[in-house]
Amino acid sequence: MKITYFGHSHFLVEGKDYSITLDPFSNIGLKEFETRSDYLFCSHGHYDHSNFKLCTGAKPVYGIKEFETLKVFHDEKGGSLRGENEVLIFWLDGFKLAFLGDIGENNNEMLIEKLKGVDVLFVPVGGTYTITDKGAYEYAIKSGAKTVIPMHYHVLNSTVDIEGVAPFLQRFESFKVEKSPLKYCGQKGVIRLLSMQGEKL
Repeated sequence: MKITYFGHSHFLVEGKDYSITLDPFSNIGLKEFETRSDYLFCSHGHYDHSNFKLCTGAKPVYGIKEFETLKVFHDEKGGSLRGENEVLIFWLDGFKLAFLGDIGENNNEMLIEKLKGVDVLFVPVGGTYTITDKGAYEYAIKSGAKTVIPMHYHVLNSTVDIEGVAPFLQRFESFKVEKSPLKYCGQKGVIRLLSMQGEKL
């Protein structure tokens, strides 16, 4: 399985069974990458997560057995500030993956239960519009995720007012930095995946 990170929360995950594009962005100061995949998932309708025009050939995930969605809130006030957000849990090449999108609520017990046994957890860590690094850490620990990939944090040239990835990474004893695309074979631990925005080791 191959995981390509384009920055913000935009990923392309490719396996033997299918490929899927996650949360393509627009108008945030970063280079926008076109993808071609079998499926497309946008966690919510905000412009920095729903630029579906960047993805060609893709079908929505709803009604497909490999995909499960769960509605959560984009904030800590029942959605009154930023509405709803969808979490995607999916199975690919024998792995269970979970993409939390722009989750804004902490300690959602129903979600934590759904995340049990997850191999790869994509979690936002930049705060402001989502959970903070502390909230992200708690989901990572409570879910027991084998691999944690942080996303939705500030990088050079981004116009989104969020924190960088360092506070999240500092909560762990160790982490790895890998180039994108990542060939995923079940590696364990926290992986800071360098995006295709020109980030270097």
